[in-house]
Amino acid sequence: MAAAASGRAAVVERAEAVGGVSLRAWLLLAGISSAAVMDAINSTVLSIARAQMMGSSHATPDEIAWLNIAYFIAKLTMFPVAVWLLARMGRRRVLLGATSLLLASALGCALTTDLGPLIAWRAAQGAGGAVLLVAGQTLLFELFPRRQQGMVQAAFALAIVMMPTTIAPALQGWTTDALSWSWIFLFSLPFGAIGMPALLVHVDEPKRHAGRFDWPGAALLGIAMACLVFVSQEGSRYDWFEEPKIVHLTIGGTVALALFVAWEIRAGQRAALIDFGVLRDAHFNFGFVVSFVAGCALFGSAFIIPAFALSVIDLGPMHAGLLLLPGGVTLGLGLLAVGGLIQFGKVPPMLFIPAGILCFMAAMWMLSGLTVESGAPDMTLPLLLRGLGLSLLFIPLTMVTLADLGGRLLGHGVALFNLGRQVGGLIGIAGLATYLDHQAAQGRFVLAAYLAPGNPELAERQDMIVAALVARGFSPAEAASAAMAVIRSAFQAQVNVLSFSEGFLALALLFVAAVPVLLSIKLAQTICAGHGRH
Repeated sequence: MAAAASGRAAVVERAEAVGGVSLRAWLLLAGISSAAVMDAINSTVLSIARAQMMGSSHATPDEIAWLNIAYFIAKLTMFPVAVWLLARMGRRRVLLGATSLLLASALGCALTTDLGPLIAWRAAQGAGGAVLLVAGQTLLFELFPRRQQGMVQAAFALAIVMMPTTIAPALQGWTTDALSWSWIFLFSLPFGAIGMPALLVHVDEPKRHAGRFDWPGAALLGIAMACLVFVSQEGSRYDWFEEPKIVHLTIGGTVALALFVAWEIRAGQRAALIDFGVLRDAHFNFGFVVSFVAGCALFGSAFIIPAFALSVIDLGPMHAGLLLLPGGVTLGLGLLAVGGLIQFGKVPPMLFIPAGILCFMAAMWMLSGLTVESGAPDMTLPLLLRGLGLSLLFIPLTMVTLADLGGRLLGHGVALFNLGRQVGGLIGIAGLATYLDHQAAQGRFVLAAYLAPGNPELAERQDMIVAALVARGFSPAEAASAAMAVIRSAFQAQVNVLSFSEGFLALALLFVAAVPVLLSIKLAQTICAGHGRH
């Protein structure tokens, strides 16, 4: 730890020697955060604009899914590769290269509706986003002393946490309704363009110690991530392990991941793509596990809330996106408040995490009580509480996990931390999608009994609708047919509400299941540390 601290201090001192760290470092923070907004927009584009992109590219649901599959395969694979690129090319080249790739790929996505080029550009977006996040966050931890990291990480989290979960869906929804989905990518260009001048500021370049690129490790990691992403994105579509393709890909991905870990351990610190020695740090070890659970909560809730708005309360893309904006206010203010309390109030970061978990659980529990008569105003308070919970969770989690790392382990820690959060998010979304499908099927089975012929309540409801329609000029036959259509629509709406209610409740109970595991890990670490001292 002493060597890490001295290394970080040396970076700061060299920056001060060439003109003062303060202004230069804050300019770099602004540039990195602005460029990271592009990745935030890219990561959520299909959650709002999927149907419109399908129509423009004449793609089937299975084909359009490859826009997300290609994006996430490239992103997950490039997280560890970014560490090698940093050592090989230096910070400024990597940051400028990643931002340039994001700009080019956004322009490429905006200018084509052909599915093949779109998939290729989406893969480029994933790769550029991963490199930018790893390089940017590593640099921020190196340039700023620990006493300033509270506000630094709060500002960075505005781009990587608040933007994809609140502001980006609103921007995407408005753009899709008012203009076209291609404008989503065009509107992201200014963020990268604004960030480029700040990134051109001289960044102190470390001495390069990168060895040869670990091609076998990268190939094994790429295969493992490709299998994981496809299975998580399409597993529900193929009814999971009822489909041989999913079984084979799951086995293949598991084997590839095991071989990758074995190869990396055998390769040693200098030749490995990932230095698993970072897991020996107790704080990182614990934070890495929590990041997986937090990713499930963050991306799972960001998936289910717009889906509920679109399919249950029947909002359009713009209004579904705007629904998340109030939560963005509490999330943004909460991030800055938590960062300030950590930096200026010297509040231990770990104290915020339980409060964040409780706020998030309460928000999901409140959403689980929505009915078919609920509207957007009924969701405002839970979404405000969700934003507050996420703000109390993510800044402290980042500080606990990464603040004590330094030297070459810092980059590996940042890569693994982001990888864990993203994998947790993919698994969370896949699990929720499957759970919603199962709950919908169960709801249809239970409620179907009420549609059976001879049910007096059904007959009474049908007669009321028929009478109302006949009074408006419908013939009795037309009225009877329309009445059944209305009843079936109400039936499906009730099924959707019940399934989403169970989905929100599952998210609330996620931490109930996870907390004992996390406490067990913390207890085991404490016991091991005690034995180590003796």
